[in-house]
Amino acid sequence: VITTAMADDTTAAEVVNSGGSLPDRVRLYAGGDRPFFEDAVSKSPVVYLIHNMLTAEECDDLIGMAKGKYDPVDDSSGTNNYLENMMVSEKLGETLAKNIDRVTLWKGGIAGKVIKDIDERVSQVTGFPPEHFSDFQINKYEEGSSHEPHFDVNPTNGIMATITIFLNDVPQGSGGEFIYTNPDGGDEPVVITPTKGLAIVHHNTDEKYNFDQSTIHKEATLSGGIKYVAKKYVYLNPQPNHLRIVLPLMAMPFGGKLPRLFITLQNALIEKYGSESAEVYFQKIVTMIPVLLLLGIASAVSTFVTNKLKGDGGEKKEEKEAEGKSKKSKSKSKKSD
Repeated sequence: VITTAMADDTTAAEVVNSGGSLPDRVRLYAGGDRPFFEDAVSKSPVVYLIHNMLTAEECDDLIGMAKGKYDPVDDSSGTNNYLENMMVSEKLGETLAKNIDRVTLWKGGIAGKVIKDIDERVSQVTGFPPEHFSDFQINKYEEGSSHEPHFDVNPTNGIMATITIFLNDVPQGSGGEFIYTNPDGGDEPVVITPTKGLAIVHHNTDEKYNFDQSTIHKEATLSGGIKYVAKKYVYLNPQPNHLRIVLPLMAMPFGGKLPRLFITLQNALIEKYGSESAEVYFQKIVTMIPVLLLLGIASAVSTFVTNKLKGDGGEKKEEKEAEGKSKKSKSKSKKSD
């Protein structure tokens, strides 16, 4: 596709930004270090690249936010993590995500300036509303890491599109490429080299929101160095406040890492009630947590104030009694004189 950044004075206006894979609503920026599009797959799946999606500083900031918070990915355990889009391997007992560390940074609607600026730009450039965004999932790959062919799916929260952003450069020959293994129903694989700030966008559904089997993709084995990748999922529906506000508040004391308790709770509810009913119960429970915390804080403050007043009152009473005793003692002393 020829973008505004690539066109010159001789380029016909009707061919600029005319690639079939581009989203309907986009804001294209001028050249230089501004984001610009490149069509990667012209038919199916919908795949396009956005160069300069993040600045070098923003990439470094995301890596810094995730530092010290990673957990190894274990997709062979048989337990899904629906809240953070970590599904078990389709091959029971066999891991697809090999030697990968991962953390989801729960920032949501209370995110700081860095995340807010990134989300706003991603929304402006892709046309996706930020209310449909997941929080950033940061993945760390070391020598020997790979991710075998898989789909981006979540049975409890439909994923319309996936935005994958490379946070550092990987030298040529070191592997770690992002690969669409079966585009256009049998064409040659599409291979994308990790480049700092580059975003890959692919649609997991077609125009009728049916799952697109051609979105299967993998990440080649990293033969040396470290690779950092940030993922942001675009859901079919706007995300409710308990996911955008309450859970990020619960994760705030831990630097954005959500306590495992919430993941275990949701899984238990899904197992008992099914995904639809479980989501209703989970939302009610999570929404009540801030209310209970506020009530607990109010009760603690009330108890503290009451005890303080009682203590102050008791001290004053003791002082008055002591004063009275002192006066009586002085009076007796005068009489005896």
